[in-house]
Amino acid sequence: MTRDGRGRVLLVRQRGGPFRGTWLLPGGGLEAGESFEDALRREVREETGLECGRVREVARYDVRAGAFHGDVLLYAGEAHGSPRIGDDGEPVQWADVDREEAHPVLLRELVDAGVLDVDASVIDGRAAALGIRIRRIPPEEVRT
Repeated sequence: MTRDGRGRVLLVRQRGGPFRGTWLLPGGGLEAGESFEDALRREVREETGLECGRVREVARYDVRAGAFHGDVLLYAGEAHGSPRIGDDGEPVQWADVDREEAHPVLLRELVDAGVLDVDASVIDGRAAALGIRIRRIPPEEVRT
């Protein structure tokens, strides 16, 4: 998760997967032999054309939506350059996030990163209405 000088968040419109059409933070899966931080830098570059500077891990999640199950790591950090449409044609933009319209996964991540203040019951209710379960994994449960 990165913000510009005006406090806007960098978002990518998902072209596929369980959240197709949704504006979410850039990200994706690990490639063979890749560290989490290397995957973060590669995915941000591929999806937005930006290069990451310093990053820090914020949270880990267990996300389930229908047949989809993902272990998601949320990072916050710096990004440098000008955003462009991603390698797979995903639109990208700096955006002010509307609490009423944002996807519950995005809301949960932005709350945990200290960007927004939204009650957890609101996020959980919206997620449940969409058949999504997102659970923050406490540090003591994290397997390395």
